[in-house]
Amino acid sequence: MHKRRPLIRFVDATLGRWVRHSLFVLVRTYYTLFYNVSCANKHLLQGQHGTLILATHVSRHDGPLIAAILYSTMRIRPTVHYNEYYNWAQFLPMYVASAIPMSSPKSWPHEKRQARKADALKIVHKVLANRNSVLLFPAGRVRQQEREILEPYLSGVYDILRAEPDTPVMLLKLDGLGKFQFAIYDLFWSFLGIQKGRRHVSVDISPLTDLDTSADMAAFNKMLEDRLNA
Repeated sequence: MHKRRPLIRFVDATLGRWVRHSLFVLVRTYYTLFYNVSCANKHLLQGQHGTLILATHVSRHDGPLIAAILYSTMRIRPTVHYNEYYNWAQFLPMYVASAIPMSSPKSWPHEKRQARKADALKIVHKVLANRNSVLLFPAGRVRQQEREILEPYLSGVYDILRAEPDTPVMLLKLDGLGKFQFAIYDLFWSFLGIQKGRRHVSVDISPLTDLDTSADMAAFNKMLEDRLNA
């Protein structure tokens, strides 16, 4: 097993790198055709390695879109729900973005779910230690209302920052993409006689430095929920 790891790393750094680049170009081209995306403060990530990026979750496109938009700045590993990760229809974007499944079916026994959670957190810490960044949606699912709701029992962000409190944290907000957000379109397709062109989407990134991990988990989640909705 240990003899295979250098070979795997070599393939990932050569062939894997070219495959990822080609696929990201395709994914980014797709979003460029249908979405007019602006990204504020992307430069903040340029020299910030091993960053935990906490994002609002407004649609199923969030992970692939953010990873594709930020690809030229740094390699982002998005976290996704277990059901999304193992959905055959989403295999390609999950593979391209090297997504990390962060949950497990509720039908699993408690011990199996705890082991799955420990494995996921181990992967996250390894990615951060390798100076890559992790994209995490604290609410855990696409919002079904106007506000972001972070349930008191969700422990992903809390566990990561309690284990590594010096991890740089960025807050990422998406606007214009979700069904509860105002939709504005440009005239990109007007030359075809289609007046509704690309939908405007804004991505805003800002440092998040005031999360108190000494608080209990419910208080911490309430604090983070307020930041996501500010």
